[in-house]
Amino acid sequence: MEAKKALIFDSGAIITLALNDLLYILEPLKRVFRGEFYIPEPVKKEVIDRSLQSKKFMLEALMIKSLINKGILKVIPSSKILKRETKKILDIANHTFKTEGEWIRLIHEGETSCLALFNLIDAKDKAIVIDERTTRMLCEAPKNLHRLLETKLQKKIKAIEENYSFFKNFKIIRSSELGFIAYKKRIIQLPAKSKDALRAILYATKYKGCAISNYEIEIAKKL
Repeated sequence: MEAKKALIFDSGAIITLALNDLLYILEPLKRVFRGEFYIPEPVKKEVIDRSLQSKKFMLEALMIKSLINKGILKVIPSSKILKRETKKILDIANHTFKTEGEWIRLIHEGETSCLALFNLIDAKDKAIVIDERTTRMLCEAPKNLHRLLETKLQKKIKAIEENYSFFKNFKIIRSSELGFIAYKKRIIQLPAKSKDALRAILYATKYKGCAISNYEIEIAKKL
């Protein structure tokens, strides 16, 4: 699979955009990006197939399906090689932290298939759009994740630190970054001062599922 530039979307990031009525930014962002926007088949099943069976999320599912029909989001089928890579990553991730003789399950098939697709895509510039905190910390700050898990679970946790290096080359961004770029590129236009508009966009993503801190938002609004 080859592309000059690629973004791979996890279900959480797509849902964050959908719940904030921001799916419309993806088409102009893709033109600016000049690359491909991909979703693995397991993500498509989460955001469309399952959601279409729910009255609560049916509208969002149809909006996302429209993006696929237009070719803005491209679904990558679950081939044997993608399934094999997903299984390998899932096994490593979920055998990285252990407490009281039990392995801690960190990530699930959807986000893992995004990591697998990242490894399989031949692109010079690529990233995964993931809003979920655990996967991002596993890739960017596994030692901090270790401490966070111990604090959250109130237990001593053993870390298999040799696994850390496996995840260090994944590049992660969030829906909040997409919202920031969309505003700076005038794709999102709001009747407010720049700092107030950015605060509104970023806090909206935060409260709909994006793991972004208040500190990060306050810094971003000054940029």
